[in-house]
Amino acid sequence: MRRRVAVGFLLGMVWAWPLRANERELFEVTMRRGQPFVSLMSVAQAFQANLRIIPDERAVNLQFDNQEASITDGTVLTLNRQLVVLSVAPYWRGGELFVPLDAVQKIFYVTVHWRIHTRQVAFSPALPPRR
Repeated sequence: MRRRVAVGFLLGMVWAWPLRANERELFEVTMRRGQPFVSLMSVAQAFQANLRIIPDERAVNLQFDNQEASITDGTVLTLNRQLVVLSVAPYWRGGELFVPLDAVQKIFYVTVHWRIHTRQVAFSPALPPRR
């Protein structure tokens, strides 16, 4: 019984943790078909990325540091002229594109800190890839 109480307490602490020093602000996660999504427009604004919406093609072009990305509502993301397959397809709601968390991870090269209980996500810089 004590072990269950301790585990429950620790899980409650993890869910309630504030942002760490290297994390970006918290973003609301929407669930669709059991998968977590976040607004690409909100994340791009927080990271001060250049974002351009192309309404006719239902696409978004994005520039961040040395990354160039193009994404539509399909499961393929173009990142620095290379095709990257996403876990699930993004979707549009109104004029806003919602992307799976792995899209944010790949575009901005960040670590995802998903708080499942509160349905919020924060991102922190990841280590650069080894060359």
